[in-house]
Amino acid sequence: MGLKSTPFLSYDEILVDEIDIYEDAWGFNSEFSDVINLLNLVVTPVPEKRLTERLIERVRQQD
Repeated sequence: MGLKSTPFLSYDEILVDEIDIYEDAWGFNSEFSDVINLLNLVVTPVPEKRLTERLIERVRQQD
């Protein structure tokens, strides 16, 4: 009976220096400018004034 096995590896032994995990996982070619543009769609870079004021108010209530 011909048994085949895979040697055990630790995470330190896996070389991922040249691998883009997002591109590998989802086929998403992520250049730096592409990532920034995507984040701008998802997250507003500057919070609204009302949100900032509410956050300041909550922080002051904690004291």
